[in-house]
Amino acid sequence: MMWAVTGWAIATWLRVTLALVAAVAVGWLALGTHSGAFWLICAAATAGELYLSRQLLREWNDEAGLRWWWTR
Repeated sequence: MMWAVTGWAIATWLRVTLALVAAVAVGWLALGTHSGAFWLICAAATAGELYLSRQLLREWNDEAGLRWWWTR
């Protein structure tokens, strides 16, 4: 049970992170590093990663609170 919730959280975090990395890579290939738009994409990806990671951690904590292994 513990590993199901934790595994879900890690898999979701990896998918989100890889999607954001792909967005930055596409921006880099399309715009280059000299473009201001590329740096906006990087800033948005960083902010998105922080926000989504925090939300995912909150969701994991809520799910873990419902499980016996967390309340012991």
